[in-house]
Parts: sequence; structure tokens; C-alpha cells
Amino acid sequence: MISFKNIRYSVGCGIVAALALTACADWDDHYEANTSVLNTQNATLWENIESNSNLSNFASLLKKTGYDKVLGASQTYTVWAPVNGSFNFDALSAASNEKVVKEFIQNHISRSNYVLTGKVNDKDRKVFMLNEKMMLLDGNGNYAIQGIGFDKMNVSSSNGILHTLKEQIPFLANIYESLNSDDYAIDSISNYFHGYDKKELNEYRSVAGPIVNGEKTYLDSVFDENNDLYLLYNSFINREDSNYTMIIPTNEAWIKAKEAIKKLYHFVPTFTFEEGNLAVTKERENTEVKLRDTNYLQDSISNLVMMNDLFYNNNLYDNKRLNDLQTGQTLYCDSLYATTRAKIYTEDAARLFENAQRVNKSNGAIWLTDSLRVRPWTSWNPEIKLEGENAMMIAGKSAIANNEPTRVYIASGTRNPAVPGRISNQSYMEVQPSASNANPEIDYYLPDIRSTEYSIYVVFVPANINNTNREGLPYRMQFRMRYADETGKVAEDRLKNPVDDSYNFSNDPTKVDTLYLGDITFPVAYLGTGNYYPCLRILSQVQNKDKDLYDRTLRIDCIILRPKNLDNYLKEHPDYKYDDGNY
Repeated sequence: MISFKNIRYSVGCGIVAALALTACADWDDHYEANTSVLNTQNATLWENIESNSNLSNFASLLKKTGYDKVLGASQTYTVWAPVNGSFNFDALSAASNEKVVKEFIQNHISRSNYVLTGKVNDKDRKVFMLNEKMMLLDGNGNYAIQGIGFDKMNVSSSNGILHTLKEQIPFLANIYESLNSDDYAIDSISNYFHGYDKKELNEYRSVAGPIVNGEKTYLDSVFDENNDLYLLYNSFINREDSNYTMIIPTNEAWIKAKEAIKKLYHFVPTFTFEEGNLAVTKERENTEVKLRDTNYLQDSISNLVMMNDLFYNNNLYDNKRLNDLQTGQTLYCDSLYATTRAKIYTEDAARLFENAQRVNKSNGAIWLTDSLRVRPWTSWNPEIKLEGENAMMIAGKSAIANNEPTRVYIASGTRNPAVPGRISNQSYMEVQPSASNANPEIDYYLPDIRSTEYSIYVVFVPANINNTNREGLPYRMQFRMRYADETGKVAEDRLKNPVDDSYNFSNDPTKVDTLYLGDITFPVAYLGTGNYYPCLRILSQVQNKDKDLYDRTLRIDCIILRPKNLDNYLKEHPDYKYDDGNY
């Protein structure tokens, strides 16, 4: 059964540290007000608000939510109270306490004293409210917060300062808070994301109340909220000091994309996995793998990978262009980096925002779209490139015909400039025969296979890559693919050369040659099942009579499994740029 632990992440308690970063030192200011300094003002904030007839509506909402007790206690606050008639009192009276507290009450209260005198310096402009929203304070005598003017300022109280405002401070949700179905039809992504919410009481930051029936109570309860997906996607969209762009699919877009993705993750309850040496029958160890709930696994992975390319940090690289991009405009950039590190080049980056609607948020912007215009190969069905020198992906003990092990080692060094072509990762695997008349073989595990059609390529390096005096001879090879069929049993395909329909393949020894082996469809997905893989077997096939015509030593740069739809697109658009895989 898949779990997030299998998708390489660990979730910690980072939200506490995050709150400390976003809220300056004021978030920890749980101290008693110094009444000796304010001995001329003996009334509490609550008493001053309650006695002000222009704040009767604000006072009513404080009482409704229990914040009359909070502002009547000894903790220090600054209240930025909007006067009667400046906000929709009836709507707020009918709303839930949780909504009123988060979006209205805490949006007008900050910790510590903010006395307005003199010019507001840049370092003092930022005011963090109890809901962690940052408001900007401006002025030099004529003051404004978030552009809103004051009705009355600097009413000293025994536990803080009271300012009255001519208008309410608008609540601007952050990206995380916008993942709801209140304003848009985005239930699908909202339900998925909030399914990983966590909420724990922070006793240190909460305001303690009386002991009731032996139980501690709190006048002001502060909760640390976290979500496993923040770390998984490296997107802390709840933090007010962050700057993200998130593409949000409507329910229609989510359902349509998910149906396409699910086809890539077809699993069978039981399948056979071959361990050990694929070339030698007596050393085979067939292991039966059982999956508890294939439908759940398919659904979980489909949801998980659909989100891969939806988050962008606006402060990095060309992502900065997203700060100014508006609805209806075309994005022009070299590339975007998703927070999952996927690199999306020019034309694909622009596609993401076509016909989408920008909505500004307190920590960036969301883009609502009725169609996820994500290229499958940039996200949920990427090209797979396995480096030949990756010894961790060699299947068991590769063998030669006489059952002796081959000598396998990584070879790299001074490049022969006369040999054209690029060597991936500047290294390759050299597989030598154990004897002059032997043919080496090597088996590679193929990682992250989806249930889809791939075009298979293997890149070979010629013998004279590091030696200008050495003659380059072609290799003569055969290839076999072993994988689980639709029933879960092991199937083997002996690959046919698309050029002459034979089983033999040869490379061009004058260059680093990319050899096309044909197309193959995997009926069953392996990604998400654990450390189980299909295998590609590469066999040298040189007869003694041809030993002067072919090179028995195989030099393998990499293996490429390219999704068929990408392969077709590249043939039609040879200059297309995309981010290929690398293992």
C-alpha cells in the first residue's frame, strides 16, 4: 500500500517555526501590561470599547465570540476598531464564530502597543494582526493602515492601545485559506488538500483562563496548524511572509485530468517480480507481490501526481515574472520551476495560464482554470532516463553464456573530440567479456514505469571515445524486456529491430549513437508498489567468425523510456525543449 513515506518526504513541526518567522517577536509577547506606567488609564480595552457608542457593533461581535474576555484580561494588545456603519454587521452577526474571529476580529487586533506619533519609518510599517495578516502602516500625523484613515487614535488602556477606524480592514485570504468552495467550484482539490490538515493547541501562546472542573481553560486559544502536503510539495502556502503562485483546477478540470492520469496507474492485486539473475534460470527467484487495495493505490497516486506542477515560488528565477502576470496576458519567460523542481520551458509555461483567472491573495495569487493545461510528460508521465553507470539499477548478477560474471565498471576520462554526440552525465558503463570469445550481458531495472506506451532508446558510446588510436567497431546486440502482463505474470518480449524486423541491432561506431529499439506498452504500473521493476536485458551477439567485424565490449551511456505521445510530439517539433528525467 502506498503511503507518503514511500514518496520520500517527512513532515515535521515546521509550522511553529514558520509562525515565529512571519510574526516578528510580537507573537511571543505574552506578558502582563505595565499598569504602573498607565496609571492614568485604568479601564481595559474592552471597557473603553464598550463605553464608546460608535463601537457598539464591534463590541457586540466581541461579546458574541468571547473576545470581550480576551480584551478584558491583562495581556497587551492594540485594537484597530472600525466604527458603526463601516462594515456589514448583520452578515457578521449571522456568520459562525470561527469565521468572525478569523476574518474580522483577529483582523483588527495586534499584539503589543502601537502608539501613533511622528513619522512611520519603513522598519515600523509592518503590523501583524492576530490572524497573522500583515498590514502596512503609513503617515506622519495623518495616518492610515492599509490605506484606511483613523477616526480617533491613541486611546490608552490598562492593557493596550485603542484606535478607531473610519472603515474596516478588508480580510485578504492567503492561498491555503482560499482552498474552499465558498467562492468557486473547487471542492475536489479543496477536499483533497484539507484531508491532510492537522491542528494542535499551543498552550504557550494561548491565554490561560480559570480552572473549570479541574480542567484548564483558555481565554484566547492559539492553535498550530499544519498540513502534510506543505512539505511534500515544498509549498508553504499558509505562510503570510511567502509569495507563491498556485494553479487551481475547478471540479470540472480536476475530474477530467484525473481520468486521464488514472490510466497511467493501473495495478493488479498480485504480480510476479523476478529477483536475481534474469539470464540464468537456476538463479531466478520469483517473488509474488500482493497489493492490498489497488483502487485506493490508483486513486492516491493520481491525486498526488496531479498536484506536481501547480505550485511556484514567485521569488525564484524567471518565476518572478508571475508577480506581474495578469488575466488574459501571455507569459513570456525562459522557464518556470515548480516547487517540486520540475522545469517547464517557454511554451509549456505559457500554456499553464491560458484562459485562467488570476485572483490576488495575501501571500501571492491563485489562477483558477477549467482545464489543467499541463503537458503529461512535464508532470505525471515524464520521460525516464536511466544512466548506464548507475550500478544500483543493475538487476542481480549479469552473466555471460558460460555463467561467469562480467567485469562491469564505470569508465570516463579525456574525451576524443573527433567523436560527435553528447554523453549524458559525462560517464558510461563499460561491460567487458570475461574471455576473448565470450559475449557479455547486462540487465537493468527500469524505474518508475507507468502503465502506458513508451518508445525505447539506448545510447551507446564507441570504443574510441577516450582513445584516438583505437578503431571503432560496431556492436551486435539483442534486447529482451521482462515485465508483468495484465494478469501479473512475468512476460518476456524479444525486441525486433524496426529497420529490418530481425532480432539483431547494431550501432554507428563513429559517434555517440542513440539506438531506437521500438515501442512497448506496459500493462501494469510499477511506480508506487515499492522496489519492484521490469528489466531490460542487453546481450552482445558476436559469433567467432565475426569477431573482427564487431566489438564484444558494450559501452552504455543511458537508457531512455520516452512516453509515446512525447516521442510523436518531438518528431513534429524537433526544436521543442522539455525537462528529461535522470536516474
